[in-house]
Amino acid sequence: MMLVHGGGSSDTVGVVLPEATDSTVESLQNVTPPITGLTFDLFGRGGRVASSVAASPIVQADTNQECLSWPLARLRAAHPNWRVGFAAGRVEPIQLDSIEVLNSADSAALAVSLARTAATLAAASDPTFRGLPFRVRSAYTFRLDSVDVVVADVVRTVNEEANPRVEHLLIIGERPRGSTGKFDVGYYSRTAGPEDSTQATEILSAVRLGAAREPAVVVNLEYDDGGKLGLIERSSSGTWRATWRSAYTDC
Repeated sequence: MMLVHGGGSSDTVGVVLPEATDSTVESLQNVTPPITGLTFDLFGRGGRVASSVAASPIVQADTNQECLSWPLARLRAAHPNWRVGFAAGRVEPIQLDSIEVLNSADSAALAVSLARTAATLAAASDPTFRGLPFRVRSAYTFRLDSVDVVVADVVRTVNEEANPRVEHLLIIGERPRGSTGKFDVGYYSRTAGPEDSTQATEILSAVRLGAAREPAVVVNLEYDDGGKLGLIERSSSGTWRATWRSAYTDC
């Protein structure tokens, strides 16, 4: 299971149950999450934020709420800047470096490289976006043993007042450590549509999972009024793929 930050400064968190599906998550609305006796490590984009944090389940009374949420728990201590939590000792942190903290020259070079990388991908099925420039909405880099990795949300927009549209490209790319060339794309997904309702992706953290400690990026897939959590994992062969998506919630 996984904890997810609810936003704000509250110590109340959602307990993500990975076996839940879109058709079964409704049955979890009044369930007390099975976390008694567990402690959690908390992670953000900068790595591990806190270790062995105790959490207590919240016993939820029957409600008539019209939205879907994860079962709730309460952290025993407040910790800022975390996004996801895993059972203590199960996951290792990977530090993400944002394009926003780079100096102007390095930031510009990374943005140009990502735009060139995006331009090499298969053309969008929607011809509205063809020929429009790419813009980096968010980008984070990290290092593995022999490669530099970038995970980025690259966008193109059509600024028509009556019908503004946006295309999001989530890209994970790699290049040899220290290289300044184009990233080789290991994974990408594309969504496009009306600006106010098209799925976007928020990068929550990067970690090493399981006994093999394979790298994974934890994402929040944001929809118009809710979202799903997801994992994109790197295999030992160096390929990236989406391995899991949670049920949809909108509270």
